[in-house]
Amino acid sequence: MSVEKLAARHDGDAEIPDDVAEFADSFVALIHAVKRTRSQLLAAAKHNVEWSANVILACVINDGPMRASALAEMVQSDPSTISRQVAALVRDGLLERRADPIDGRASLLVTTARGEAAHRDQKGIRDEHFARMLADWSERDIRRFTALLRRFTDDYDRYRPQFFAEHESPTGKSPDVRH
Repeated sequence: MSVEKLAARHDGDAEIPDDVAEFADSFVALIHAVKRTRSQLLAAAKHNVEWSANVILACVINDGPMRASALAEMVQSDPSTISRQVAALVRDGLLERRADPIDGRASLLVTTARGEAAHRDQKGIRDEHFARMLADWSERDIRRFTALLRRFTDDYDRYRPQFFAEHESPTGKSPDVRH
């Protein structure tokens, strides 16, 4: 069955090819494994930075100084949640607020040397974990899997809004898709 026919039939009775169903099962298993591993990796870090805080640090480090509203949009979180998380990161010396040179009434979030060190530590632990895990993989396999994973992630992000729009419940809440 073609992808177009699958996309057109989302009534719950669509016949899903076995390979797609097997992929979906493997993907969900991966998500569960990542959740189990996440707290263990963070616990091993020298800096006690929570997962959400590390996501915020990574965004500011990778995309440069930004307003809290832009950060909230980037991580798809409520502005009040981001505000609380940012306040904690500023208090802990991982982020600082600087006046926006374009609009002095607003502030930009900027990582501090301590925040960059915490992020480097987390990234180092992560990279070491994957280096050990993939030690028996060939360079070719790693490159191919990386390319396919990037493609999958891009497609997943592109399709996600459509999926939730099609499957929104009558209460307006998105479905809980765990398994």
